[in-house]
Amino acid sequence: MISDNVACMRGICKQYNLETCSMVKKCHLITGIYLLCCLSFKAAGQQLPLGQQVSNDFNILMLQADTVLFTGYRAMDWLEVRPVIDSVAAGQAETVFGVKERQSRPFAGRLVNDHWFRLAKGSLVMTIDPVLDGIAGKSNKKDGVQWDGTAGARIRGTLSNKFSFGLGAYTSVSEFPVYIDRFIAANNDMVPGQRQSHRNENGRYAYSSVDAYATYIPDRHVALTAGYGRQFIGDGYRSLLLSDNAFNYPYARLRASFWKLTYNVMYSYLENDRKVDGARQGKYSVNHYLGINIGKRLQLGLFENIIWVARDTNYQRGFDVQYINPFTFMRPVEFSLGSPDNSFFGLTWKYLIAKGYLYGQFALDDLNIGQTFKHGSQHINNKYGIQLGVWTHSLFLKNLDWRVEWNAVRPYMYGHRKVEQNYTHNHQALAHPFGANFHEFISIFNYGKDRWYGILQNGLVIRGEDKTLGYNNGDDLWGAEAGVPELGSKTMQGFKNTYWYNRLSLGYLINPANRLSLQFDVIYRSRSAEHIKEQEWYYGLGIRTGLFSNHDDL
Repeated sequence: MISDNVACMRGICKQYNLETCSMVKKCHLITGIYLLCCLSFKAAGQQLPLGQQVSNDFNILMLQADTVLFTGYRAMDWLEVRPVIDSVAAGQAETVFGVKERQSRPFAGRLVNDHWFRLAKGSLVMTIDPVLDGIAGKSNKKDGVQWDGTAGARIRGTLSNKFSFGLGAYTSVSEFPVYIDRFIAANNDMVPGQRQSHRNENGRYAYSSVDAYATYIPDRHVALTAGYGRQFIGDGYRSLLLSDNAFNYPYARLRASFWKLTYNVMYSYLENDRKVDGARQGKYSVNHYLGINIGKRLQLGLFENIIWVARDTNYQRGFDVQYINPFTFMRPVEFSLGSPDNSFFGLTWKYLIAKGYLYGQFALDDLNIGQTFKHGSQHINNKYGIQLGVWTHSLFLKNLDWRVEWNAVRPYMYGHRKVEQNYTHNHQALAHPFGANFHEFISIFNYGKDRWYGILQNGLVIRGEDKTLGYNNGDDLWGAEAGVPELGSKTMQGFKNTYWYNRLSLGYLINPANRLSLQFDVIYRSRSAEHIKEQEWYYGLGIRTGLFSNHDDL
């Protein structure tokens, strides 16, 4: 059976020119991940989708629910949240939040009101939906029309209400605004939030994506998940701990809940965009996340992550069994090993208010208060990030939701003395897309009435950048720390680059079950610094599957 799956994987990878095979072969966390990645080329799936409109709807449901659910871990299986959703309205489980058997409709009706295909046989329920993007765009920095096309499918299913799965794939051929082209060129042809792309003679980028998961929930206290995808920790628009900014990776997750406690541990396999003996260098990650509900309003979370290199030119370390204990925070273990591995801690909090919630995060990599006070100057090892935000529902106007968020990250955060152990995957940051050494302010208005919706997003980032120093300025996660002065680092040090991102989206939801929408977008993005002034307008119109984050607000 396993050999058949290996052959299947190799053949599909050759067909799609993907590198997932070598990655999955190196990842021996559990056999389930291995087999799921073989299956994942058949369709495109996620657990609870991580797109911002879906997250916004999820927030509304949590406000209406009569039970409390710890929401800090956002990449949940819908079976985990189904009891809460059903407490609001049983029909809600028929949307993108889940699948459930019900009377079939004629196909014409399913195109706009239901999953396109549904199989219900005994205790098995399975749905198939499209992943379709067809957008015509125009940038004031490019001639002609820019086309963005995506086609794929998304399968989800449940078995006996204890086993849930999703499978899928899609392929894209895209033309982007100039500022995205520059990002791709500066990041080894990596499309934001995607894998490495191939650019053809027409300036279009071709790339593909696969993901899969399987979850087993024997009872309400335990959930086991294996998959190939991405995760998100926190209640904000950004996450300073773990976000969906980087491309998919293999992972195994355990969730245990008891009383007011929720505990998650995840093992994952990541890759550096550098070669060791002709193959991409791998690294392993283990993170623990303990959450507690205090009353009905306050949620607190404690996070920890460890990263270590699986293979270097001089040794083959593999998965370190010292880190396999799922119920221990690992820093004491790391110290006992005399480990050079990269680790950092985090705190999350969320407080419910009348029409929304306040939230925040604190991420801590290193801290050297003694040297800072002794010399009256910030030490390089003062590496931390802070997030503060508020999300409100129908505060000023019915159905108008508003999020305001501030993020600040010190220089050298997420980096490491050994660059191969930085907090990245596939040459993309695992936390914030701007890496480090910045302040960010975000405002997002989201309005919906029936199937019509509008989104107004405004973002300001001030980031220090400097390539002339001869050492890393602190914004580059791949710059390591060789030659960096121990004292004197400041947030936004270097030349201040100011990024403005403004987006207005107006749309009509064609099908609530799969979020297929007709959408019009206007984007204004600028960047200014010493000797730099970039301004670009982009207009786009077309159909879009609104399940995923755009990752274009750079």
